[in-house]
This record gives sequence, C-alpha cells and structure tokens, in this order.
Amino acid sequence: MLALDNKVMRFFKIFFVALVAAVAMTGCDSPEYPDPAGERGTLSFDGFVLTAVDKTLASPVEIEVADFVVNVRNSSTGDVVASWTYGEIPASVELLDGSYVVEAYNAELQPAAWDAPYYYASAQVRVYGKEETSMSAMQCTLANVAVSVEYSDAFSAVMGSDVAVRVEMAQGSAMDFTPGETRRAYFSPGATTLVAVLTGTVGGMDTMMQQVITGIEPGQHYQVTFSLDDEQ
Repeated sequence: MLALDNKVMRFFKIFFVALVAAVAMTGCDSPEYPDPAGERGTLSFDGFVLTAVDKTLASPVEIEVADFVVNVRNSSTGDVVASWTYGEIPASVELLDGSYVVEAYNAELQPAAWDAPYYYASAQVRVYGKEETSMSAMQCTLANVAVSVEYSDAFSAVMGSDVAVRVEMAQGSAMDFTPGETRRAYFSPGATTLVAVLTGTVGGMDTMMQQVITGIEPGQHYQVTFSLDDEQ
C-alpha cells in the first residue's frame, strides 16, 4: 500500500512539472496585450467657444448657447462618455486613447413641433494617451426643417374660418395650421417631400387644395403660400 502511494506521488510530481513547463512555453508564444483599461489622454476645452446661427431668420438673432448640451461620444460604439451643458463645461476631461465625436445641440430633436428649431454641430477628435488635444470652436446651425403657411391678401379675403392646412413630411409627422397661425412648424430631417393640403370654405365653396414641394433639405425654411387661381 505504501509503495502504491509513492508511485502515485511520483506520478503527480511528474504531471505537475510537465504542466508548469507547458504553461511556461505557452506564455512565451503568446503576445503581451496592453492593459485593457488603456492609456489616457486629455481633451482640453480651455478656450473652446460654442456659437449658434440660424440663417433662415430674416434678421440676425443672437442665440443663447449656455444651456446647449455638449456630449463626447466614443466613435466606435456611439456611447456618450461625458456630457455637460456649455455653461458648465470643464477646462478639460481625461479620456482613453481613441477617437471621439464632440457634439452640441440645443434640445432633443422632435418629429414635428411648433417653434422647435434644432441647432446641431459635431466634430471628430483623436485623443492620444499621455497627450493633450485641444477642442477648436464649433458653430451650431439649424439641422431640422422649418415650414410656415401664408395666404395672399385676395385668398384671405374669401376664405372661411374653417380653413385648415395640414403639412406632412413623413408618416406620423404632421402639423395643422389654422388661418391665424403665424408660428413655424419644425420637422425632423429625413423626408425629402413636403405635402400641404388645404381644406375648408373658400369663396363660399367647399375646397381642397394641395401643394407638393420636393427636394426638401435640413436647415432650410419652406414657405407654403395659397392664392387664388387668377393670381397665379
């Protein structure tokens, strides 16, 4: 029984030595991977200036940007790794070595809403480990579509109070304009065709009129105007 135990012990010693050798050989052949946390660099916002402009307005209007959201997104995953308002942005932030998108906007984009301009800007940045990268200035511009409805004087003189204009750019994103509506409606970008349908009483008769505008682009203001046939 004792002799059998010694044989067992010798077997395990030999097995252990072989296992250690195999592990050592495997370690020599395997590449050395960097720390998965990676090196960190600095993205500096010192001197970073954010502005916003709306070229669709008749006269220049100063757009307050203090409450604009500034996000830093991982370019590969799209994940937001840092976020502040412009008024609270730090002098710098540490980030893992890699590529990022810095974006700024004033509010969440709505499918369709009154007086809801969406100002947006973005910039690609590359952050290197143990180095500092400085953000340059950014300017947000209108990134959704503005629409207004107007009527000629002659048309206004004969249209009834029941007139309504439905403006639609994509299924599920429609806005209804009444005769006294002076606000702009804003639509999310994507659709390239705008359809405006007027229904109601015009000149004492039930009327339906339609206008179609193609080639719609974000950042533009489209004015739909209804007039009488003899004004065309």
